[in-house]
Amino acid sequence: MISSTVSRSSMRIVALPLTRINTSATIKLPRPTFYRFNITPPPPKPLLPRTGWLADYLPQEGIGKWVSNKANQTWISWGAAPEGSIKVRVSVICFPPHKLATSNLDFEETNLKSLDLSIAPPLHAQEKAHDIPLFYPPTMLSGPQSLENLKTLVEQRIPIHSRGIYLWIFFGVLSAPLKLIPIIPNFPFYFCAWRTWSHVKARRAARYIKSLIDSKRVVPEALHDLTAVYVGAATEAITERETLQRAVRSLGMSADEEKALFQAQEQVVKRRANAKKTKIM
Repeated sequence: MISSTVSRSSMRIVALPLTRINTSATIKLPRPTFYRFNITPPPPKPLLPRTGWLADYLPQEGIGKWVSNKANQTWISWGAAPEGSIKVRVSVICFPPHKLATSNLDFEETNLKSLDLSIAPPLHAQEKAHDIPLFYPPTMLSGPQSLENLKTLVEQRIPIHSRGIYLWIFFGVLSAPLKLIPIIPNFPFYFCAWRTWSHVKARRAARYIKSLIDSKRVVPEALHDLTAVYVGAATEAITERETLQRAVRSLGMSADEEKALFQAQEQVVKRRANAKKTKIM
């Protein structure tokens, strides 16, 4: 159970370092860190009746979410197609399978996308009661390090996702004429739409967090419950799975959060191995 002495905000951010960080040393930022965004959703609002002749034809959840859900459903259905079918063959030729594509996403992108802005606190709230605590393990990070690490991360990710949006829109325009082929569904277009929307969600989350930090609403706060979680981790170059499993149990993380956390740790291991290979070459 996380309790904060800083704020009564409905949002909490928990930093889980994926590599060893010396709290007294000068470090290069951002260091690989998994962020858990915990938001208490507000009471559901009643749906207002929609008017206009297009009301019966537009999706209830909005066009953006409908496109994203449609792309995800298409990927899942194609991935579940029988082995040897035309869908599997086309997907292998055009793009990697869905599971492989999603697992190869930067964990920072997936992490930012997990922030649900539809229920996040509004940016215009300036009261002290709406400060957002940034919890960190005091044996792995200091307060200034935790805040500066998050700030550097979002500042780096915003231009990355901006370039990704323009790139996948360009590929989407190129793949749109494939819809004219009656036999093969426009699988590449759905992939481009999904990647575009993924970058849009990640950029929006990064900009939101940056705005919170710039307005000094994110306040670092040591979470001493994580001291026992990270016991022994100060000597590890990369945070081991056993340590992260203790974090999952301590924080009561969901199955999806646990999966994303372990995928992030695996990416950090692969990046470290690739960096060593590059130095050798």
